[in-house]
Formats: sequence, structure tokens, C-alpha cells
Amino acid sequence: MRFARLLSLTFGLCLTISGQTLAVGLSDSAVPTAPDLEMQQAKVQFNQGAFAQAAVHWMEAARLYERQQQPQQQCQALINLARALEQSGQVKRAQVTLQTALKLSEQTGNRALTATILGRLGSAAYALGKGAQAAEHLTKALELAREERKTALVAGLLNDLGNVLASRNEFAEALDVFAESKNLAIQTNQSALVATAQTNSALALLENQQFAESERALAVAWTDLHTLQDSYAKSYGLLNVGLAYDDLRSAVTRPKLTAQREHSAADKSRGLSVGAGPGAGQAPPAAGKPKGKAPDQSQSTGAYKPAAGSLLRQASDSFVAAAQVATRLGDARAQSYAWGYLGSLLEKEQRYDEALDFTRKASFAAQKVSAPESLYRWQWQTARLLKASGRENEAIGAYQRAISVLKPIRYEYSVGYQGRHYSFRDSVAPLFTEVEDTLLHRAATAGSPEQTQQWLVQVRDTVEASRAAELQDYFRDDCVATARARRGEGMLPTNTAVVYPIMLQDRLELLVDTTAGLRRYGVPVNADQLTQEVRTFRRLVQDRRSQNYLASAQALYGWLMAPMQQDFLAMGITTVVMVPDGPLRTIPFVALHDGRQFVVDKYAVAVTPSMDLTDPRPLARGKINLLSMGLTESVQGFPALPNVATEVQAIKALYGGQLLMDNQFLVPSMEREIKETGIGVVHIASHGVVESDVNNSFLLAYDDKITMDRLSQLVGLLQYRKDPLELLTLSACETAVGDDRAALGLAGIAVKAGARSALASLWFIDDQATSDLVSEFYRQLQDSSVTKAVALQRAQQKILTQPGHDHPSFWAPFLLINNWM
Repeated sequence: MRFARLLSLTFGLCLTISGQTLAVGLSDSAVPTAPDLEMQQAKVQFNQGAFAQAAVHWMEAARLYERQQQPQQQCQALINLARALEQSGQVKRAQVTLQTALKLSEQTGNRALTATILGRLGSAAYALGKGAQAAEHLTKALELAREERKTALVAGLLNDLGNVLASRNEFAEALDVFAESKNLAIQTNQSALVATAQTNSALALLENQQFAESERALAVAWTDLHTLQDSYAKSYGLLNVGLAYDDLRSAVTRPKLTAQREHSAADKSRGLSVGAGPGAGQAPPAAGKPKGKAPDQSQSTGAYKPAAGSLLRQASDSFVAAAQVATRLGDARAQSYAWGYLGSLLEKEQRYDEALDFTRKASFAAQKVSAPESLYRWQWQTARLLKASGRENEAIGAYQRAISVLKPIRYEYSVGYQGRHYSFRDSVAPLFTEVEDTLLHRAATAGSPEQTQQWLVQVRDTVEASRAAELQDYFRDDCVATARARRGEGMLPTNTAVVYPIMLQDRLELLVDTTAGLRRYGVPVNADQLTQEVRTFRRLVQDRRSQNYLASAQALYGWLMAPMQQDFLAMGITTVVMVPDGPLRTIPFVALHDGRQFVVDKYAVAVTPSMDLTDPRPLARGKINLLSMGLTESVQGFPALPNVATEVQAIKALYGGQLLMDNQFLVPSMEREIKETGIGVVHIASHGVVESDVNNSFLLAYDDKITMDRLSQLVGLLQYRKDPLELLTLSACETAVGDDRAALGLAGIAVKAGARSALASLWFIDDQATSDLVSEFYRQLQDSSVTKAVALQRAQQKILTQPGHDHPSFWAPFLLINNWM
């Protein structure tokens, strides 16, 4: 169900251009001018799904209108250009284009045009997962549109606002807004928007588990769409309806709605009429007449018992109709989605040969219009079908093609799918997991050690690509690419092992990289069992009053560390660098226990989100210049931190440097110090909150909250020097228990800030032990023979031996992130 939803929301955005059809924006002259012709050509290209080509024409039209001093026409060209950019996945570029158009429209005084642009900015912000910003833009746009009495524009803006409300799970409000949007669309004869608002209502009902109401709403949307003439809006609207029917089928045929019911329904009506091609074996649906029988309107939510085959048939019919409309329009992109989704339905019925035919047609159509954001899906689907058919070698090739297509795609594509329907982990991550699983199977059955190494190298490369892609999805900017470009070529020391835990549905695989090569260790624990134990451990290890964490600490040690123990002893491994995934990012590995001692007693441990983003060069101790900042006072509603004074004074005594304390710790002062001083280490002892949404993560200064973007900008002032920031320390950070995505943000904080290393805490303990640990870490760093990982290990061991501080809650939360040298 999650895979089907990847594009449903995106296409909903495609259809909502603030209540207007795609504007051509011609000049006042009766004879089309050169920019007018560019506008017309762009519209033709756009309606055929050739978004990149359309963007080129609209860009040229905007340039020509500017030369002819026609600002309103230039504005419209920029609005359309932004739409083409957004549909090709370049949402950030679309935002920049719209900001340019907004300034221009404000200069012309055309308030309706300004409202349209604000609406598009709202949709772009929504596509980037910035719901609050989207709501702000849309609210302003609605105010202007209503003041100007632009009812058609109001209708479209309401539909966009409904999407934002639904993404916040404000379903009742969203449904009211969709209803108003539809009513106004009817009044202003916007048939496409009528169907769009109706479809979005059905999706909101589905998300709110109002299944019977959702099916009834979809039946109305199906009817509305068939009254439309062939158009871009109709083809994508049919795709959305098909996706919604498929999602509804998945939702209501889960185990709690017995498999027997689904099997019974399948016996009666399961077959898809998609033999040799779309619509084969039956007459195509006539325009204006819904094909097949509409769902029973007498159902109620409390006794909703749909026929699974009926929903399957409705999904199939919608995709077939979308393919037919797209074919008549010459829209290869819409054809690609229709055929690909038909292949997906057939895959669920285990009709692999037929599914493969449709999926290959979808891939060809996507290649025809250079649509990587869909092509990787169909390559992935091809791989699954080949694997299910026992053609593993061919499947590996298809998987690799899918990843090779996905890699160059900028983060906007994955972000563009963001919304109430899915997350990165539900959508793109399974592709990497399937590839890793398939490659590990080949490594296990390889005929020679050389072949095993070759397969394991491919596994490692796939894991690295997955970790980097997820981090890029979290931060939604170029920090990952920047970190990769800065990475040095340091060699892995002989005493160091890099461990990649790979959580698969039926088992755990540990991929270990040392100077001796790669080796895999299979562990018979499934992902659900491991996740449950991780959650238990994280919850219990923070409770300093109890020793109940030990059972989980020992279980996790048995799965995550014990399998390599003998080999590590033989190789003299003393430092372990973990590249954790998912829930494993939320726990301190140093607190795992073998029954006699903690991991910290055996190994220095560091974590990194990706080795490809880690610059493993030794710390240049002679160049350390420290900037320390801290808050002891209560500010902005956060409690005082009395132990911070001891911490920062002790560090200043060791390294000197500048200290900004309490009312001196102002964002402008911090920026000035970074600009004017050759800073090597930045230490911040203040409240830090890292959440699943990067927009809500911050560090507390005396005068403001420093967001991750602002932190990146401030520290980024250093990254273009010959020697970038060596270490960023955040000694009072906190992430929520069970929040894997927040832990990802913490793990990636060095990457985001442009620092080689970071020292940060999973949870905050306002205790003298925190100050002692951080101070000891810096004291150990003065020894040139000690790595940062060993410095942290020794600091943690010191606290562990102090009376009353042996519990891991005092010393375990500190993580050394990225460069451990």
C-alpha cells in the first residue's frame, strides 16, 4: 500500500494550480509574439508529460517577456516554469522561481497574481514537508483571493489547504475545506478541480480509516472524472483514483479482516482484465460513463465488508482508463505510471509474466520522457518480478539499474513525495533492503573467497548509498554531497573494525570491514524482535534507579557484538565504528553488556551515519582553537543548567579560547567569533532538541533558537577554509525515546554542520557527572597518542568507576559521531 501511495499525493499537487487551468499568458497583441509561441509550445510539452522540455520553453518565454517589459506575462511564465520544475522533482528550484515571480507581481500591484504565486509557494512548501510554512502561504493567498473576489482561485487554494490539513491528521477540517473547494469549483465550472477535491476527500477519509465513506467518495470521483474531456487532469486523476482503490483494498484486507474473506471474494471476481495490453478482453470505458458497477452505497463504517475483488477491479479499471487517456494525449509519462501500476496489481496476484510485460512497457515510457523519478520504481518492480520468477541474476541487474537511476536524483524527488502518505523508510528504503538481502544471499553461496568478497563489497556499497540517501532525505539540502566531496582518503587502522548492522525481515546480518577485508555474520533474530528489544533497552537504560536494563543489554550484546568477539580478539580490534540503521541509532552501544562487563570496558566506540561521509584523518591538535558557549540561566521557558558553568570553565582552563556565557551567548556574537577567529572546536553547553522533523530541531542560545539550518550556516563559515571545523560538541542534546528519525538527525549533525566530528548526547543528565565526563574527554585529547574515540572511552570509564555513577544513564548517552581519529 505504501508503494502505491508514492505518487498519489504528488499527482494531487499536480492537479491543483490554484483553481486555474494552465495559463498560456499571451501578450495583448492579436498576433502571437515570440514569447507567446514559447508559452504555447511549453503547454503542449507539459501536457505530454515532457516537463523538462516544457521548463526550457517557459524559461525562454520569461526571458523574452522581461526583455519586452511585460511583467505580468513574465510572472505567468515563471509560475508555469515553477510548476514544471516541481513536477520534475526540482522543488527547491521551483521555490526560487516563485520568489522571483512574487517580487515581480508585488511590483505590478496585481493582487490576484500575487495570490496565485503565494498559493504555488504553499504547494511547494507542502511538497518539501514544511506544513506550517505551506499553511501560512495558503492562508495569505486565500485572504487576497477573497478580497479580490476571485472565486475560481479560492476554490483551488482551498483544495491545497485541505491537503495540508490532512497531512496534519486534521481530517474533519480537511473534509470541510475539500467540500467548500468542490462547491466553489462547481460554481465556477472547474470540472477538473471538482474531481480533484472529491478524490482528495476520499483519500482523507481513507487515512482516517473511514473506509465505507472513502469508497463512496471514490465512486463519485470516478464518475466526475469520466465526465471530463481527455486531458492531463483526467489521466492523472484516474491514476489517483486507482491508487486510492488499491490502498483501500490493502487497508481492509489486512489479517484482522480475515484472509478467508479475501480468498472468497477472489474466487468470485479476482481476475484483472489486462491481458495483452490495457483493456484487453473487454471494451474500454466510454468517456462520461463509469465502467463496471459502482460500489454498494448502503455500507456503513461499522459493518464495512467489501469484496476485495471489487476494489481490485476498480483499481485496475482506473489504471486502464488512465492509460487509454494518456495514449490518446501522447503523454508517455502518464502511460508509464498507468502501466507500472497495472504491473503492480498483477504482481500482487502472482501473475509475474503478465506483470513483467506491463512493467517493461512502463520502463520504456519513462525512459522516453527522461523520468528518473518513475523509472527507478519500474526497474525495482522488474527486479522483484524476476526474483519471484527464480531469475536471480537478472533480478540483481535490475536492482542495480534501479539504484543507479535513483542515485543521481536530487533529494527533491524523495522530499516531493513527502506528506501524510509515506516516509523514506516506508518507500525508498525497502529498495535498498531488498538489494542487500539478494546480494548477501549470493555472497553466502559464492564458490570462492574472492567471489564472496566481490559480493560483500557490493553489499557495503549498497548500505552506504542507503544511509546517505536517508540522511539527505532528513536534512533536505546539499550537506550530504558537500560532506562526500570533502572526504579524505584516510586508511582504516589495523585495530579498527567498521560494523554495518543490516536489519532484515527474517534475520540480522552484521557486515564487518577491517584491514583483513569484509566478513558477514548471520544472526537469527528478526527485525521486529530486535526492534522491540532495542525499544525496551532504551527506555530502561535511562532510569538510573533501576538495573532492569541488564537483561536487554545482554540480549542485544548477544546479537550485535558476540558473533564477532573471537575474530576481534584474534585481530587485536580495540575500536569499533558502528554504522547503525533505524532503531539501532537510538541506543548507546557502549552500554551493552556481556554478563561480566560493558562494551566500553572492551572497545572505544564511535558511530557514523555513513563511512562515505566520514573524513578519517587524525585530529590536528596543534591547531585547536576553542569557542565555548553555555547557558546556566533559565531562558525561553527552559530550565537552568547550573552544572554548565563548571563544565565550560574546566574546558577553558585546558584550551583557553573564547567563552560566551549566558547573556553573552547571543547568535550575532557567535557568528562574529566564528568569522573573526580561526576556530577549530565549537563547544555548546545548552539545551538541544533533535526531533524527527529537522525544522523543529534546535539549540538554545540566550536570545534565540538556533535551527539546524542556522547552525549549518554559522559553522559553514569555516568549511571553505583549508582546515574545517574539527569538533562540534553538544553536551545537552536530547532525542525522544523510540524516535528513530530524530536519532538519524543526531547522527548526521556533524555532516549538517560541516564538522569532521561531533560529540553529542542521546539524552541529557543535569548532573556533575556530565561536566566531569566532558572535561575528562577534553583532557584526554591533549595526549597526541589518543584518538577521539579512545578519549571518550576513557572519560566514560572514569565516570563508571565513580561511586554512585556506575549506572549507564550517567555516562553512556554521549556519542562520538563521524571521525573517530
